[in-house]
Amino acid sequence: MSQLVGIVVWSASAWYVGAQVLRAWSRGTYAAPDRLVLISSTVDAVVILAVVRAVVPPPGLLSWAWVAATAAVGVGIAGAVLRWPALGWAVPGTDGRPARRVRDPRRRAFLGAAYAGVGLCLVVVLA
Repeated sequence: MSQLVGIVVWSASAWYVGAQVLRAWSRGTYAAPDRLVLISSTVDAVVILAVVRAVVPPPGLLSWAWVAATAAVGVGIAGAVLRWPALGWAVPGTDGRPARRVRDPRRRAFLGAAYAGVGLCLVVVLA
């Protein structure tokens, strides 16, 4: 049973780390449309790597896969930092106005800060 848990956790970590790097560096379909998506994908990737270390610590040479995943998250964070000034908090609608659900960019900024805070708490608990 523990091998199955390990496979699931490692697969989820690969998925979230890959998604974070794609959201940060992509310019096409997979690119993050706003800052909140960048924050959430980065927090998700960092938390899942903390879960890997807490639930299924990588043995021996597999620990280098975890190190490579953390390096990939670092590369994704660098891409997010570079894209940050070009993105806003709200995703514009098709008519140029903000979409209906994201009218207030301050609300999105607060949600991003709250998401990052919860992620930080989870990493501290899992460390």
